[in-house]
Amino acid sequence: MKVVYERLPSKRIQCVAAIGVFDGVHLGHQFILKKIKEESEKKSLSSLAITFDVLPQQFLYENLIHSGRHPLKKFLGYITDFEQKKEFIKLTGIDCVWFLKTNKYLLELSAHDFINHIFKYFEIKKIIVGEDFCFGYKGRGDVKYLKKLGKEYSFTVRVLKKKTKNKKVISSSRIRKLIKEGCFEKNKMILSRNFILKGKVVKGNGVGSKLGFPTANIAPFDYVLPAVGVYSAYVVVSKKKYLAAVNIGSRPTLENSEKVVVEAHIINFKRNILGKNIKIFFVDRIRKEHKFKTLDKLKFAISQDVNHIISKYNNLPF
Repeated sequence: MKVVYERLPSKRIQCVAAIGVFDGVHLGHQFILKKIKEESEKKSLSSLAITFDVLPQQFLYENLIHSGRHPLKKFLGYITDFEQKKEFIKLTGIDCVWFLKTNKYLLELSAHDFINHIFKYFEIKKIIVGEDFCFGYKGRGDVKYLKKLGKEYSFTVRVLKKKTKNKKVISSSRIRKLIKEGCFEKNKMILSRNFILKGKVVKGNGVGSKLGFPTANIAPFDYVLPAVGVYSAYVVVSKKKYLAAVNIGSRPTLENSEKVVVEAHIINFKRNILGKNIKIFFVDRIRKEHKFKTLDKLKFAISQDVNHIISKYNNLPF
């Protein structure tokens, strides 16, 4: 798969395309991307996914914060980062993905000017989108207007109905909600894989080691954070996987803080990974976070969590 990002093509390529944010590259996105692959093969053209390097809502939210204004709606975090989005789009088998650089200029283009910008670099013969597709400044362009532009730029439009699972529409907002609720079994059914959070291991206070369960304290990147609680997970460090018990919360037994921290006890792991980036594959939520009366009771609860994870997941394929 060819990735177009920093260097734009000098020659316009004929293709069948899909345009979207594709955060999560969930089953609904995969359906659209596979359709452009099928259509492009019928027409002997390239298949192209057009997306963004930074989520538009993330860019707008951060701009408001930096300017001292208060956004009406908080940005909850992304589901996939740039590299993950590229990796998961590649799995659909399409030929090319174009990452648009999200900036003020791009987001303020009218719907017409946005399509005009696209056609400077690619000659699109057919665009496949979902029924709720919108584009251009403040999303003012819709499917009806896209079809109108098709007459001007000589492309056809195919509109796909939203994909559903258990009679509920598959969407990135629904996936965020499930992550926020810690519902990873339901989430996996519509995301088609485990939710993966990347982060950097930072220095902690060492209390976990004193309890006999050393933890890697994670500074997560801008992902949507799961609900407070204890999770079974797999952690990938330097391309190797390990079982882990992951706690997300304020550690009420140890400190009185409103700050939510992410910490992973990596089972049967003794290496120093301070400063390294790791991946956490969330499997399920074991329990809520509790405030224990003593450190011994906390230690016993952690040992139960670890034993549960080992007994349930140690021999399962990853």
